[in-house]
Amino acid sequence: MKRYLLAASTMLATSFVAMTPAFAQDAPAAPTGPASTGSVAQAADPVTNAAPVDDGDILVTATRRETSLQKTPLAVSAFSQDSLNRQQVNNITDLARFVPSLQFNQQGDQSAVLLTLRGIGNDTAFTEVADPEVAIYIDGIYSPRAQGASVLMYDMERVEVSRGPQGTLFGRNATAGAVGLISAKPTFDKMSGYAEAIVGDYNRVGTRGAINIPISDTLAARFAFVTERHDGYADFQAAPNVPNVDRSAFITTGKKYYAQDQMSGRLSLLWQPSDNFSWNLSAEGFLDKGAPVISLLQTPRAGTKLFSTLSDTAPDTDRYSVAVRSTMNLDISDHAQISYIAGFSRLGGSTQADADAGALPPTGGFDPVSGLQLYLGAFGENRTVRSRYDFTSHEVQLKSTGENRFDYILGAYYSHENNSIRFDVDQRDGYRDGATRAFVGSFIQAKRTIDSLAGFGQVTWHATDAIRLTGGLRYTHDKKADIGGRNVTAFGCPAIGDPSCTANFFGAYPDATAAELIALFPQGNFSISNNDVKGSWGKLTYLARVDADLAPGTLGYASISSGFKSGNIQDGGQTTDPETITNYEVGLKSRFFDRRVTLNLAAYYSDFRGYQVNQVVTIRDANGNTISSQVGTQNAKGAKAYGFEAELNANLTDHDRLQFSGTLQKTRLDTLVAIDGRFDDGGNTAAARDLEGNELPHAPRFSATASYEHDFVLANGGRITPRGTIHYETKSYLTYFNGDFKPRTLTTGQVVVYGDGFDSQKSYTRSDFALRYTAPGDNFSIEAFVQNIEDNKIRTGASTFGPTRYDPVFLSVYQSPRTFGARVRAAF
Repeated sequence: MKRYLLAASTMLATSFVAMTPAFAQDAPAAPTGPASTGSVAQAADPVTNAAPVDDGDILVTATRRETSLQKTPLAVSAFSQDSLNRQQVNNITDLARFVPSLQFNQQGDQSAVLLTLRGIGNDTAFTEVADPEVAIYIDGIYSPRAQGASVLMYDMERVEVSRGPQGTLFGRNATAGAVGLISAKPTFDKMSGYAEAIVGDYNRVGTRGAINIPISDTLAARFAFVTERHDGYADFQAAPNVPNVDRSAFITTGKKYYAQDQMSGRLSLLWQPSDNFSWNLSAEGFLDKGAPVISLLQTPRAGTKLFSTLSDTAPDTDRYSVAVRSTMNLDISDHAQISYIAGFSRLGGSTQADADAGALPPTGGFDPVSGLQLYLGAFGENRTVRSRYDFTSHEVQLKSTGENRFDYILGAYYSHENNSIRFDVDQRDGYRDGATRAFVGSFIQAKRTIDSLAGFGQVTWHATDAIRLTGGLRYTHDKKADIGGRNVTAFGCPAIGDPSCTANFFGAYPDATAAELIALFPQGNFSISNNDVKGSWGKLTYLARVDADLAPGTLGYASISSGFKSGNIQDGGQTTDPETITNYEVGLKSRFFDRRVTLNLAAYYSDFRGYQVNQVVTIRDANGNTISSQVGTQNAKGAKAYGFEAELNANLTDHDRLQFSGTLQKTRLDTLVAIDGRFDDGGNTAAARDLEGNELPHAPRFSATASYEHDFVLANGGRITPRGTIHYETKSYLTYFNGDFKPRTLTTGQVVVYGDGFDSQKSYTRSDFALRYTAPGDNFSIEAFVQNIEDNKIRTGASTFGPTRYDPVFLSVYQSPRTFGARVRAAF
């Protein structure tokens, strides 16, 4: 570790020496590019102006205070709404290209976005079964699930991404970092607003807008809305034309997979009856009627294209969320403020998705031994029959304000989650109408709760005018419980004509208990397993940091910090140990060339202990029939990640702007003995292998994004602005297994080694281009854009279908193909 820190420190020092001659040119002139868009009167998190902020600086609340981005001693990226618009960032997945070390994955039947930061993430943290490593905060309030309105970024004041553990001030599940979405707040100055409309291919239609209304001298309101809709990217393939198969069972029309149909609205109020008290209150609703993503064949069958699917399950999503968020700030003196931050959210609904991806098309034939329709177990459907995730949080903060020798913040935090879900799995032989049951399961979590209690404090000592020392502690205690969780399962067909062969409660009786389902299907040979379990874990985390003004316009910092994610409870009454991280980091933030160029650098080394790894564990019998299937969590001995990050914003001239972000990183998994369920049965311990030394998924060794735009000023004062963006990243793995190098015998008798091509995304570039006209006064603009010009097929996950009975068919979820469209925007 020391040699990596030494190398990183040398790089930062070299950069500082190289830039020193430019610092003499610093002046108070503010840059004009989008990267400097920022100062807004109201902040989302309870904040205080501890020091004056230079004009043109972006303001952030990553330290739970309002500070200039360039004076905040940690690795944080910040984007104003104007910057997001210019970069065509409409949601969290779009944001990933512009933040160093941030990657994403998509999950199908739960419509979830899964984030990875600095190589650390969790691809199953989308229901009650797991927690994320990258926390999402909306207006300072934790959002436990990356679904619902949290993935639609609209009417933002700014978006912040803090990299590295935020275990002192933010706490829960921020071991790798935190994404902060800060919505635009009402203001008292004037009535104002904007509206925009978007159209594009795949019948895309979208609207966004907001209006600010000063109701009185003490009360202001703001209403914002968004709608996004487009047809699905994956076309339906023609139904197979083979004997003994009813073609009408296959979906060939209607809503397609990868379709979007979402809308959200937010009402915000600001009440400020006096100079020393303010109350920000908002209510938000979200509705999703789109479709899940689906895994597609990595190698399409002859006569088909990659973005197409042979499906006998129609996609459907009916999901909603509501949220109320409140922040009260009271100045109790000239040097102290107390804040109360509270929130409630509910996410729920239902989904259904094709789980077999059409990987094994029905042959129309029958197994000569069993008489069952081929392929055996080839049909699969997953359905969230119902779900509801309730979350409530309360936080009290006391912190210093104004200029002090010591700046402090003290706080107490409590949150409660109450999650329930019924998730059904249906597997049959042949296809949907194959009728013969292969495996049926209903996973009913009646009440799975999480209670988190924490106390924290952080102090910054201004040792001199140029040097500051910061220390912080947080103690967190989490308690998790599954109360009444039951799995109802059955598998196989003992003999043709046996009543159990067709007994199936899939999707039926949504409010029934496990015992009631058994009673309704007495002929089904169903069994019940118990998930009741409790667990509690606590940990003290810390931060120690020194930062210094090395020269005018240049800040350097070094820190050591820790993070904690509590253990996990699992089906079957099992628990998993917690994971911890210790992060070492040095950084440099500088602004030079007359403040036209901003360069931020960071080098880090992260050491994980007990790193939690999740995958679906499926147990099969000797004939390959599924007996049980559930998400399991293991603790790796640990993991390590280290790297170097850079962000550059340059106003080259009054009309030319350049942005760059890049990451060099290396990740390594410590001892983890695991079975790759994509090939081997979860109960076959002989198939287990040690993954020590493997790279973590979604962690390319190099990735970078560069954007350039130029304003052509017209005679009438309007502007035409072309903007180009290119993203490049090297090969990255999609799972912890890094492929499969075990010799395997196919059903034909041929021996093959699959390698890692199926389990990785090869290096690629993705380019975007936009051409915008802005009218004089900046109140009207029209823009045309194209994204993913190369139409590259970019994988975000890798799986198989077929084993252990059949040879594997390799599948992946993909990012969007090439799209184009136009946007018009008007403001008043």
